[in-house]
Order: sequence, then structure tokens, then C-alpha cells
Amino acid sequence: MTSLTLYNHPMSPPCRFVRLVASILGLDVNIVDVRELSKEMQTPEMLKKFPQHKVPALDDNGLYISESRAIAMYLVSKYGKDDSLYPKEVSKRVLVDQRLFFDQDLYSRFVKVFLAKFHGKQVEASDVEKANDGLEALNRMLDGKKWLAGDNVTLADYCVANSVTSLEFNPECGADPNKHPNVKQWLTRLESSNTKYAEHIKAFRDGVKQMLESKK
Repeated sequence: MTSLTLYNHPMSPPCRFVRLVASILGLDVNIVDVRELSKEMQTPEMLKKFPQHKVPALDDNGLYISESRAIAMYLVSKYGKDDSLYPKEVSKRVLVDQRLFFDQDLYSRFVKVFLAKFHGKQVEASDVEKANDGLEALNRMLDGKKWLAGDNVTLADYCVANSVTSLEFNPECGADPNKHPNVKQWLTRLESSNTKYAEHIKAFRDGVKQMLESKK
């Protein structure tokens, strides 16, 4: 029986990132789907384990971890067969860390565009501007580079890609990753580089399409 339990929301980009990393590592994870503000996450027992009552949240045999990036770093550090996804060498790891922290800012910009689509609302012009500013920064980061943080795929690529692909469903608002050449090529390259990632992103796209169709 697995020692890993992940409290998860199927459509959450941070949760998708953790599920992807676990899949790439070949980990057996017990996934429990919950809502962040649900009663399940706010019982005294759960609040003691996860004070933020947010998902994703990981329970590894009594070790309780919140925040998607921290969970991913932990999983690779403990269960990874090598350090290619999250290098041990400080000069390499710091690049991955920087990109992961950069993604915190990106996600806060992109999620407003993503959620507006779900709620049938128009995106504020200021939010579109912020999203495009983030895409432009990412495009500059990828200039002349194959991957975000070094010569191979790392956690940074998967984490940032999860945030960026959330914009795919609202291109009409004006924040479109495909209008940024380096970003577009990088996303295509990443999808071609790993079968599990390709399956993961297809499942996400299909799930979002179904949810949007159900709202019509």
C-alpha cells in the first residue's frame, strides 16, 4: 500500500503539476479529490495537518506538505532515480528555483484569465495586460534556449507549462501563449519530449472542454 496521499482538485494547475511529477517518477499515489474550501479540508484534524486548507496537499506517512512546488521538490528529492528534474548542484538548482518562484508570479496573473472563462466573465483589461507582461518575460527567458533552466527538462519546465497552458482556453481575451514564438515552440517541444506529459496535458484539455460544454 502506498504511503502517499494527495489531496487534489482535478482542474487545478498546481494539482496537475504535482500529479504529473508523481506520474513521471512512477509513484503510486492515493488521490483524494476535494474542494479547497470544502468541509473535508476544514475539519479540526485536517486543519492540524494542513493549516492553509488548500490543495494540493500531500501526506507521506505522516509528513504533511502543502504548496505544489514544495511538494514537487520533495518528491523528486526523495523518490527520484536521479537529479535531472531537480539538480543537486547549487549553481544548476538555483536556476530551477528561480523559475519555480517566477511561476508563482505567473500563476497569479494567469489564473484570473483562466477563471474568468469558467465563470463566463470578461477579463479585466488590466489582468490581460499583466498576463501578457508575464508571457513576454517568459518569452525573453526562453530566447535562444531549448529549456527553461539548463540543458534538459526540469521541474521548472513542467511547472511553468502547467500555468501557461491554462491560458489556452481564453485566447480571445488577448493573452495568447501562441503569439509568443519562443513560448509556443517550447510548449510544443515539451509536449513532444515526454509521453506522460503529452497524456497529462491531453487529459487536462479534454476535462476543461467538457466542463465548458456543460456550462452552455
